[in-house]
Amino acid sequence: MLNVSEIIHTVKQLIEVRIKLVKDEINEQISNVLTRILLLVLMGAVSTLILIFASFALAFYLSSLVQSTSQGFLYVALIYLLVLVLLYFLKDSMTMGRGFQSIINAFFFRPKKKIDNE
Repeated sequence: MLNVSEIIHTVKQLIEVRIKLVKDEINEQISNVLTRILLLVLMGAVSTLILIFASFALAFYLSSLVQSTSQGFLYVALIYLLVLVLLYFLKDSMTMGRGFQSIINAFFFRPKKKIDNE
């Protein structure tokens, strides 16, 4: 027969293994989220650089069309002002909110893919 001390020892080992598994799973989830955040920051930085250079290119192109550098840059600024006003009026839109929420959920909280060993 098993004595009580062996049962207690086995239960303690099971609990320790379960705690270790939970800690490993939490560490994996944290590292996945941090990796996605870093990737998002890098994507944002590259997108910002692309936007800046594209804005300068558009401003110089418009400058060559209107024969005035200041007007070309002014037109680009007006385009950004129109985008800002559009976003301001759409800020309370439920469709836009749900769209951003689904993008964030898909990017940060993707379900784990199951790997079948069959």
